Amino acid sequence: MSVLLDVKNLKVDLPTERGMLHAVRGIDFQVKRGEMLCLVGESGCGKSMTSLALMGLLPRKAQCSADYILFDGKDLNGLPEKQLMQLRGKRMAMIFQEPMTSLNPAYTLGNQLCEAMLQQPGVSRAEARERAIYLLHRTGISNAEDRLRQYPHQLSGGLRQRVMIAMSLMCSPDLIIADEPTTALDVTIQAQILRMIRELQQEFGTAVIFITHDLGVVSRIADRVAVMYAGQVVETTDVAQLYAEPRHPYTRGLLNCIPVRGKTLPGSRLQAIPGVVPSLVGEVSGCAFRNRCVLADGGCEADPPMADKGNAAAPHFARCHKLDALPQTERVEALA
Repeated sequence: MSVLLDVKNLKVDLPTERGMLHAVRGIDFQVKRGEMLCLVGESGCGKSMTSLALMGLLPRKAQCSADYILFDGKDLNGLPEKQLMQLRGKRMAMIFQEPMTSLNPAYTLGNQLCEAMLQQPGVSRAEARERAIYLLHRTGISNAEDRLRQYPHQLSGGLRQRVMIAMSLMCSPDLIIADEPTTALDVTIQAQILRMIRELQQEFGTAVIFITHDLGVVSRIADRVAVMYAGQVVETTDVAQLYAEPRHPYTRGLLNCIPVRGKTLPGSRLQAIPGVVPSLVGEVSGCAFRNRCVLADGGCEADPPMADKGNAAAPHFARCHKLDALPQTERVEALA
């Protein structure tokens, strides 16, 4: 598969009262056509800021820079707003975490679903309405014709998220960014939405950047995974390799926190990564994980390189000075 999105040295800085917050610190990644890339990490690691930077939707005071953000060969870095607007919805779409704040309460679902498609030359209102009805049916919403006349407050949270997914597919985009789209839903609905996103992604051949903090979600839907910590990508590889042989100490710590069926006793204390995430305000240098890592020494005060510990067929990059000192691990049984 050819590369659809290629990001090099993306940085996002936000001015605060205490100084400059370095929310995203020079990350690199690629997304191939038709691929599901999961961007995973704890809250505050820069996942959502990365997605907003790609869509050109950062806060007004945010400072964004990159060597390049190539989308289908076109550099989005510094692209005028008018040209970005032509890409949004048509070739790039986004599913937000909370659909009630993304849908306009003053307009019917039909108006909001058809809006982006009607901006395309030669598309009639009847064609847009037919497409909206098809996608509502395809996303599991019954009585689609009647739903078009309803307002967002008349739908449950799960149905609103299905509408958002249908809306993202209206113009058959090449790339969809899904920013934790199941976080606000209960477990049963979450599983249905995840399965539907994966099925639709494979059916339409759309590339997806799926942002989450849940490694259980990652194991079910991802093709490749990029693990973020403190504004940086610290490990990236295909999903099977990540669970079979995690390379970065932070990734291993996350996986060790997951209860294992048959081994984690009821009532027993769950594992946790000691320490706290470092502040990203002001000057940040060295390995951001060194204050929480049992392998850290004086050499970790220098910035670690992104090293490839995989092979030509399956690259496996990790940002750590101690990759050769890490012991071999067993496959993570909780998610295998």
